[in-house]
Amino acid sequence: MNSLDSYIGQIIDVEVSSKKSIIGKLLEVGSDIIVLFNGQHYVYLPVVHLISVKKVETTYTEEYINNDMSPFEKEEKQLSMKQILTNASGKFVELFLTGSHTVHGYIRYVKEDYIVFDSPAFKTIYIPIVHLKWLIPYINQTPYQIKIGQQLNSSDESFAHTFKEQIKMHIGKIVLFDLGKDSGKIGILNQVDPVLVELVTGNGKTIYLNMTHLKSMHEGK
Repeated sequence: MNSLDSYIGQIIDVEVSSKKSIIGKLLEVGSDIIVLFNGQHYVYLPVVHLISVKKVETTYTEEYINNDMSPFEKEEKQLSMKQILTNASGKFVELFLTGSHTVHGYIRYVKEDYIVFDSPAFKTIYIPIVHLKWLIPYINQTPYQIKIGQQLNSSDESFAHTFKEQIKMHIGKIVLFDLGKDSGKIGILNQVDPVLVELVTGNGKTIYLNMTHLKSMHEGK
């Protein structure tokens, strides 16, 4: 039995990487993911990013009653992150990556180690699965109140199987890593080594970034 199984149905406080915490009722414990209801939304959190989990002593449990059905159908005995990502494809979700890096939009494809994500704000983003801290599906909503039918990217672009190979497809182009929050992660992609990517930034300087720490990439427009 998973050590967290005894908390199912209880209100817990979960701290994840990036010093973020979320409080909710624990609904399910999967092979590599847990599911909470925070009073408004279902929240799917990969176990690998859990820093701590503790029970919350409260008498206000009614605010965590989940009357709605789960937004995803369960296809296997034990829930997994890959299963949730696949079931979430085409649905409006919020993804938390790190710090202030939160994106809203739609998962288009789930590849071997990354997802192709359509964001009205950032267009097509490539996000390594390992850096997803949580996923929140939104029911009967669209991001930024965009009209239904206008929100999805319908291009026939092809994508590589791995994040590294997808990065290579953008050599010679201007790219933004980690949503472009840091000017040192915006520039022309020159080269992709086994671990490092070579970038020429706006001031003409060359910088090398460790690929394993890159949380997202999208192309400059």
